[in-house]
Amino acid sequence: MRTPFLTAILLLLLACAALTTALAGSIEDAEPRTALERLVAENQDFSRLEPGELRDGLPVPAWLRVLWRRDHPDGPYPLLLKEVHEWMLAHPDLVPPEEPEPIPVPARRKARIGANRRVSGPWPDPINESDVQIDRWNPKRILVASNDIKGSGRLAVFYSKDGGATWGRSFLPFVENDSIHADPTVDWSSDGTAWATTAAVEVTPLALRLRVYRSSDGGATWKLDDTPSGAQGRVDKQMTWMDHSRTSPYRDTFYAIWRDRNGVFMNRRVPGKGWAAMPVQVNGPESVDGLGCDVTTNAKGHVFALWPEPENRKILFIQSKNGGATWTAPRSIGSTWGIYQMIVPAVAERKMLIYLSAGAYVRGKKSLIYAAWADLSGAPGCRVREDAPGENVASACKTRIWFLRSADGGSTWSAPRKVNDPAAKSDQFAPALAVDETTGALALIYYDTVADPGRKKTHVYYQASYDDGVTWTKPLRVTTQPTDETREGSDARQYGDYNGLSGYAGQFFPTWTDRRASSPEEIWTATVRDIR
Repeated sequence: MRTPFLTAILLLLLACAALTTALAGSIEDAEPRTALERLVAENQDFSRLEPGELRDGLPVPAWLRVLWRRDHPDGPYPLLLKEVHEWMLAHPDLVPPEEPEPIPVPARRKARIGANRRVSGPWPDPINESDVQIDRWNPKRILVASNDIKGSGRLAVFYSKDGGATWGRSFLPFVENDSIHADPTVDWSSDGTAWATTAAVEVTPLALRLRVYRSSDGGATWKLDDTPSGAQGRVDKQMTWMDHSRTSPYRDTFYAIWRDRNGVFMNRRVPGKGWAAMPVQVNGPESVDGLGCDVTTNAKGHVFALWPEPENRKILFIQSKNGGATWTAPRSIGSTWGIYQMIVPAVAERKMLIYLSAGAYVRGKKSLIYAAWADLSGAPGCRVREDAPGENVASACKTRIWFLRSADGGSTWSAPRKVNDPAAKSDQFAPALAVDETTGALALIYYDTVADPGRKKTHVYYQASYDDGVTWTKPLRVTTQPTDETREGSDARQYGDYNGLSGYAGQFFPTWTDRRASSPEEIWTATVRDIR
């Protein structure tokens, strides 16, 4: 009769054998006689991996996990490894392609432009995931950035000088040994400088760093400003914000927040001084992940940062009243139903990411802070990640956009509530929130499959609030044609992880990933005017 000890040993050996077999079978067939084939062959030591990795759901092949663990033996895998993998498959020689030629802004066309405009123009490779910002000091100037993983590998930047009627195109240059750019953010400072940030990937050794670029000609050309992540090599999903307020004592201070390893880090660029030499860790023991964070400011220069914590399904909040010099301790202001990523029919391959989109505004004695995110509906049978619909279009579980707010500068918070909860079996995801700093109007966009009984085709919808987030207008469909990222020929990254939204003086510009008429994924926008 086996003893409990021997039984445990036998089960462990069987688990290890099953892990090795399963992982070995997941290795891609790299193109023969390429640098990628050699890299795959050099990273077959699966003993570096844990048995639990068979169930983590992250679409990163075993050999790439081994490569990451060689230099980073502990901590979570960055989401950006999925982009690294796609770039390697598209560039098996592991050499970045030549930088594409920039395209200047063409002369303004006299023809009337429709509501939906293709920011990126025709694009030979799929591009997805975007950010947008209007120049508050010259609202005719707009900046958009997007991933171009399978093409140039560089962050693609689109810039307009005429309010979005026409667009030019440029690319961030690679520096040092960078081979891939991902996770775009953009902004403007009051002196007319355009800013863009990216998570830059060095393939050998594998490292992820936060790079910041600036442009003095409205986005036509770019040069490196700094690497505010310092010596860190695991930067993932950074978000940034420029203090735009004319009344703020910290105007033009540039804030960045990101997840690195098991912590949430921030850095700031002070005008005339540059970035701090070292980033600051702002989470404590209450948070061990922090992916999906965001940062924003109000007219007084107060800074607010929020992030979801998957370990305990809480939403954490910190603030600074001295321009980011010091921060309050994190505290819980709400909770989520799901964790990290979830599968819904429209994005079954990429998965839907839970992240926060934040905004802030001062109105009289009110100091308003807002946050929106996509999550499970919270109905019975739809309250844990395992309840997510997956690829089952008949599932009663669905995802919705959630919202919470504070009217007193973060001291107290409303309970999280759904913005729009139709009865249909549909899914909402990828929200972007923006505040018009001239009026206080609050705007929100997101994808929704509500118009498709098959639960796979999406439209972009827009909602607004004119009473500080207490009530919302009915959803307005922005897109004139749907997008289906489940059809044959869709990019594996599908929509990417997030959209962009910026508003000023009664006019909002959303940006989203669109492959209408089965074209490759492109970046589109539409002017949404405040018609109160």
